[in-house]
Amino acid sequence: MKKYILGLLFLLAGISLSLHAQGNEEIFAKFSSAFDLFKKGSFQNAGSEFALLYETWPESSLAPDSCFMAAQSYFNAGDYPTSYLYCVQFIQNYSDHPNIPDMKFQLGRIFFKTGRFKDAIIAFDDFLKAYPGSPLFASALFWKAESYYQLGDIARSFPLFNELKEKWPDSDKASLVSWRLNVMGLEAREAKFSRLMAYETEKAAQMEIGGMQKEALQEQQYIRVYYLLKALRTRMQYAPQNAPEVDSNLKSRLNKLNVLLEAKKRILELLLAKIDAYMREISP
Repeated sequence: MKKYILGLLFLLAGISLSLHAQGNEEIFAKFSSAFDLFKKGSFQNAGSEFALLYETWPESSLAPDSCFMAAQSYFNAGDYPTSYLYCVQFIQNYSDHPNIPDMKFQLGRIFFKTGRFKDAIIAFDDFLKAYPGSPLFASALFWKAESYYQLGDIARSFPLFNELKEKWPDSDKASLVSWRLNVMGLEAREAKFSRLMAYETEKAAQMEIGGMQKEALQEQQYIRVYYLLKALRTRMQYAPQNAPEVDSNLKSRLNKLNVLLEAKKRILELLLAKIDAYMREISP
């Protein structure tokens, strides 16, 4: 911003001599007034003054500079649509002007500010190819990388940020590059952690389902044993009248089997109650 103001002050001084020689005091006075508003930070009002000057005297020698300053003022005011209009007019009408590189760079910044990231990439790419020696080259490369990042294209943005860090470590964007690389590293670790958590959650769910299947299989086995023992007990209780008397050892074994059967039955009932409670708990 300071570079722009210093450059514009020199420009204004040169214009002053030229216009006074031509007797265009009114145009110069209006340009000076608008420039004072710009220096004070009243960018919206300055933009309006420069735009009026440009529209009123389109053939004046100050018309290109008025259009340029209107685009700059509206951009600084955050009025990007209006800045875009004067930016495009300047590029189309004054293609040989020395400030064309600045306007083409600003065109990319307008696209970025308005969320038109694909258009911003194209604009910055054109700038980088056309002006490889420009002092704005590193900045254009940064905003191109940032546009890719905003589109979620990390594969293209990451190499550009690394290139900036390696080739322009002292540029005015160096701190922003370091910050963005740190953020990207944190985001990559967070994404990796999220994937790991999703995997562990799925694995735990599968293990839980496997455990429930195992419990269901055991339950089926208990039921089969229960009905088998029940059938055996029924057959022993209703033996035929003429059946020989069972010896004491067999009776003892049957009694133990009966006790075991009752114990199995209680275990089965507890298991069924547990499964029923679990199903009620997880049911929606």
